[in-house]
Amino acid sequence: MEVASATDNAAWNCEQGKNGEWVCLNQGQPSQEAAQPKVIGSQKAPQAGQPAASAELPAATATMTRTVPDAPAATPQRAEQTATENPVASAEAPAPTPRASLTESQMPAPGKKAVAATNKPGWTCQSGEVGKTNWNCNLVGADPKGAAQVAAAAEAETTSNLPWLTPAYDRQQERTFELLRGEFAQDPWQNCSNWSARRRKIKGASSEAREEANTDVLADFSEVFDGEILNFAGNVDLNRADQHLSADKASYDTVADTMDAQGNVVYSESTLALAADTVSISLARNEARIRNAQFIEAAAPLRGSAAVMYRDSKSLSRYNEATFTSCPPGNQDWVMHASRVKINRESGQGSAKNAWLEFKGVPVIYTPYISFPVDNRRTSGLLAPTWSNTERNGFDFAAPFYWNIATNYDTVITPRYMQKRGGMLRNKFRYLTETSSGSLAAEIMPYDQLREKSRYSAAFRDNSRFTDNLNLLTNLNYVSDKEYFNDMNNALGFQTNRFLSSTSYLNYGRPGIAFSAGVNHYQSVDKTITDAGMPYDILPRVNLSLEHSFDNMPLALGMNNQYSHFYHSELVNGQRLNLAPSVSFPLESSAGFFIPKITGQYTQYQLSNQTAANQPDSISRFLPIFSADTGMTFEKQLNIGNTAYTHTLEPRLFYLYIPRKDQSDIPVFDTAAFDTNFYSLFRENRFSGLDRIQDANQITLAGSSRFIDSSSGLEPLKISLGQILYFQDRTVNLPGVPNQTSSTSNFIGELSGQVTNHLSYTAGAQWDPEANGFARGLAVLKFRNQPDQIFDVGYRYRRNTPNDQLAFINPSNNLVTQTAVGQTISQSDVSFRWPLAAGWYGLGRWQYSFNFGKTTESFIGIEKENCCWRLRVIGRRYINGATTTNFLAPDAKPENAVFVQLELKGLTGFGDQVDRFLQRNLNGYRPASDFED
Repeated sequence: MEVASATDNAAWNCEQGKNGEWVCLNQGQPSQEAAQPKVIGSQKAPQAGQPAASAELPAATATMTRTVPDAPAATPQRAEQTATENPVASAEAPAPTPRASLTESQMPAPGKKAVAATNKPGWTCQSGEVGKTNWNCNLVGADPKGAAQVAAAAEAETTSNLPWLTPAYDRQQERTFELLRGEFAQDPWQNCSNWSARRRKIKGASSEAREEANTDVLADFSEVFDGEILNFAGNVDLNRADQHLSADKASYDTVADTMDAQGNVVYSESTLALAADTVSISLARNEARIRNAQFIEAAAPLRGSAAVMYRDSKSLSRYNEATFTSCPPGNQDWVMHASRVKINRESGQGSAKNAWLEFKGVPVIYTPYISFPVDNRRTSGLLAPTWSNTERNGFDFAAPFYWNIATNYDTVITPRYMQKRGGMLRNKFRYLTETSSGSLAAEIMPYDQLREKSRYSAAFRDNSRFTDNLNLLTNLNYVSDKEYFNDMNNALGFQTNRFLSSTSYLNYGRPGIAFSAGVNHYQSVDKTITDAGMPYDILPRVNLSLEHSFDNMPLALGMNNQYSHFYHSELVNGQRLNLAPSVSFPLESSAGFFIPKITGQYTQYQLSNQTAANQPDSISRFLPIFSADTGMTFEKQLNIGNTAYTHTLEPRLFYLYIPRKDQSDIPVFDTAAFDTNFYSLFRENRFSGLDRIQDANQITLAGSSRFIDSSSGLEPLKISLGQILYFQDRTVNLPGVPNQTSSTSNFIGELSGQVTNHLSYTAGAQWDPEANGFARGLAVLKFRNQPDQIFDVGYRYRRNTPNDQLAFINPSNNLVTQTAVGQTISQSDVSFRWPLAAGWYGLGRWQYSFNFGKTTESFIGIEKENCCWRLRVIGRRYINGATTTNFLAPDAKPENAVFVQLELKGLTGFGDQVDRFLQRNLNGYRPASDFED
């Protein structure tokens, strides 16, 4: 092996040309006479049993030459060792007879002839007949007579005439990537095909830790010149903290603070590993030059190559003829190429020239210039486009542009084109201040070709926090017409609410005090709703809740107060004030509880815009409410088979008394009946809102029983049963609903359990003794083996009754919405995500309504994911006119849509973003962001 022989390596500036030759210029001022250059072959010492390499080789031998300074050896022993390790380096080595030889990689396959290069001077040799050892050699031009020269590379035989199908990385480069992969303590691509696998963020050692650590160097040979220059040769291995360097040769100039390494250079640290032919580093100036480099960035993870890597400063680096991909070694499904890349970490921006992307070996995108962010700082530029295809809009394409206006302001401008409707412009502006964050979004279609009119929408979101206890939440929305969402939503979603709400509330909270004040406004997005069927606007509503408990006695005080002003253009308007002080005496222990409670409910109405004659303008109501809730818990240890269980028995009684008071003259502003389930058996009022307070003299008999696996903690069985016994008829009802005279409520039973860590079930039924039939029914079987295996199958039934103007609380804004009356629900629902084969997954959902006799929602798709890309193809059939899952518009009809998403990991995604759609429509699905640390 050749070793360094220059007394001042740092003073030489060497560049390697395209033909492989090194040209060195001595920039320093050595104290002794300048050395004369000489030719040194890069060939290794011959192995045992092989002929020694000649100093003069014909063109057929793949021998590189380079010009280096010839300095006197430090000692006679050193000079002898140099000549022994590399006979070619010795000027006195005799030149043997010229001959033609081929390396193993240049030997033609049996039955094939070597590629002739008759247009190039020198010797050209071809194999003879199969089975014979003679060579057929021809000379073109003058005989080189054994002089050392750069050998012409053999022309590789290819199986395809398409140059773009040539792999970006050859086999030798892939082997180098595998070598670099082994430099990390943890494989950067470990579990990369599983998007839900949590990955630890890799952190490198601090600069302080590296400066304090010792540097250990191992090498076959080392020498020191003038106490300043350290040369190492032969299996050089350097370690400091998390840094590791190996090379054939390395030298370090302690005065200039420079380091050079040549030959099979491998450098690694916690987050980076690279291999190169040569590395030249100026530690003092944070400069470096690396040639023929391959690298792996473990944090991303990314890998790539560059003909030359330059580090101009601590924050600026440049790359020539660069490529990179997030695919693991051995996989080149997508590769990004660029002739020049520049990265400025101080500004957080990078740029590339002549950049093009290949997928599966085929170029798909080219750009002469592109800029991109290199960290979390925002940068203006084009975002990935989205597209879909629906029956309602045809081909739908959007190309968003991101504008980073300032550090706390930005906007996304999105031109959108729909084949059947025309063009649309959308803008979403975001802001962030010391006290507020929010967005203002608007979109406009100047002319809808199908509706023959202009259409638009706007939305404003704001969250302002003035103190730790005081904040303002605003959510304002407006659309130009009732069918806007049904028409303008893409294939992934549509509006399912019948009303578009706008709210703004000021909230104050601290222990024992909760205050809120704000407004509610509703806009209909359901064309079947008339103006008279619109909810009341609330302008404003003020809530004040007070509560206090005592540590030394079982006493709890509370008071819920509310003022609301209701406005409607078609109905009676009113102002409502409600005061509800309460006192309770909670007695609780691990064995049971007993909680008596007394509440005084006072309500005052001031009415205007009366729509009926002889109605009072002022109405007041006071009702005392008494309740007593008690329950006990019994436990027993038992064995079933070879498994130990804890069996519990939890009986519960709930008594409620509210005197009867006629409330028929009170308008209904925001009140509806709650749906019936097991937990509704313990409500103090079966109505939402305050316009109706039920009359009650009743007791609830209920109980639950559980079986808990003592070893695993699983609850394979839970049974809950309950029923209300009425001691009087219920005469307080919503308008149009008759009095309820039954002596019992529906008998409610619920059954649930977790059979294994992955399999669970839920079932429930309500038996109506008066109608002698089932009023409610539910059965769901769930299998969860996140994230790959998800399967749900279920059925839901609800019979319509005269009291089915039901209220549901929207968890996003705690507002009460109502369903229509007189609809029976009978529907099945099946959804799944399941592995198929070879990394492919199937996913889908089918929701069928038996009372409508048609499918209301269905989609089916396939998904493939590996370490560097994810592909989704989904076809959807849905009823866009469905105002809810239970009701259909008169002209509702099924529609079809197909959308495709291709995500190149570590780069970008193309097509529709489907995570939100799957999270909303595939029960149990969780996006990849939920699994990030």
